[in-house]
Amino acid sequence: MTKTIFKALIFFYIGFFSLHSIGQVTLESEVKITDVAMYFNGNKVPISHTANSTTGYDYVYGRSLTPHGDCIKVYGKYVFLTWYRGGKSDRHVMLTRYNTETGTLKTIEFPHQHTGYNGKWWIGETHNTISVGICPKNETIHMLYDMHRNGNVPEFSNDYLRYSYTVAGAATVSDQEFTIDKFVQSPNGNYKHLSFPGINDDNTTKLLTYPDFFTNDEGDLFMKNRFGYSENGKFIFAKYNGTSWVGYTDFNRTQASSYDSPYNWGLYGDIKFLNGKIRVGFQQRANLKNDKYQYQNGFYYAYSDDSSGLTQWKNHAGTEFSRPLSNSDLIKISEPGDLVATTEKDKVYMVSGFDWTVTDNNDIHFIGRVKDNSTTSSTAGQTKQVHTYKPAGATSFITTTDFSGAETLYASGNYIYIVGLTS
Repeated sequence: MTKTIFKALIFFYIGFFSLHSIGQVTLESEVKITDVAMYFNGNKVPISHTANSTTGYDYVYGRSLTPHGDCIKVYGKYVFLTWYRGGKSDRHVMLTRYNTETGTLKTIEFPHQHTGYNGKWWIGETHNTISVGICPKNETIHMLYDMHRNGNVPEFSNDYLRYSYTVAGAATVSDQEFTIDKFVQSPNGNYKHLSFPGINDDNTTKLLTYPDFFTNDEGDLFMKNRFGYSENGKFIFAKYNGTSWVGYTDFNRTQASSYDSPYNWGLYGDIKFLNGKIRVGFQQRANLKNDKYQYQNGFYYAYSDDSSGLTQWKNHAGTEFSRPLSNSDLIKISEPGDLVATTEKDKVYMVSGFDWTVTDNNDIHFIGRVKDNSTTSSTAGQTKQVHTYKPAGATSFITTTDFSGAETLYASGNYIYIVGLTS
């Protein structure tokens, strides 16, 4: 029993589901990746906690790290999945490639082990996911992992960036050739590089958080990160053109109150390339201590007609604005917090259940969840599941709470699918 308490199962669901009739789906196949994925089975502890539990793997923020975040990508006939191997004393970064034609699984173990919260490896840190991206221009694999403002941790003075990448063509080598030697060795001998080729801004690199990868129609690979803090942060991105990285590019500003915003703010959301455009969607966390929101508020959306994301940024109505953005009201599309009645300080809670996407015919969809944590308002204790959308050609968004709720939106063609859990 003690050998399995830190373990979890990971499966691929290949082919996803086959539609037989309206409302009925069947599972086509599944592929087991591992039964030793790392899992935080201990207690949630405060960030000031320092003790090393002898009975479990304690954690801060959330319990699940693997699989989590931007951990899965499909390229050609291959599926790539990143995960951490358990248990608590192991914690190694892993990359599995599944060949859908041969059915072969090949897994690479990296030297790096999950470093935990602020260097305390025995306290799990759910932010420190493993992101994977494939560049179509030269079929390189890129991985970013275990990153949450590492430059603030003295122990990470020579380990603040965890970036691994391969030689050209590695994504599609034969099953036998898919080995760690396809990754470019680093000077310190652990396949971790302290900079991105082409980017020399170490001060920014040291404070990156929430890495993700996406590609545009030209085959460029983009990397998105948050820089800064929850109430004073910005989205930054960089582009890999098959040779080197170009960046960083700021979508918005930190210290927004020094420009045309009445307050500083941070972002909880994503940058995505959908239907031919780079797009941004997020909820805002404002540095306001006396408003009704405990954490996030609002739905915000913008897009760029420039495939590099450098210029031509617009709000949903097509009105251009200058980047980097400082006044978030220029791109605000709705305020879900107004769907509950309370105006009490810190009683509107809207953190989970947020996602957004755009269909091929340019319908824009946002979902979110709003809870009234007050005890006196007419909606006290109620949770509203919110769907805000703008059909192609419309001039404004429509909001409904006649919605079951979900965690994730997925667009395929002109259709939207929701993904979530019940019970």
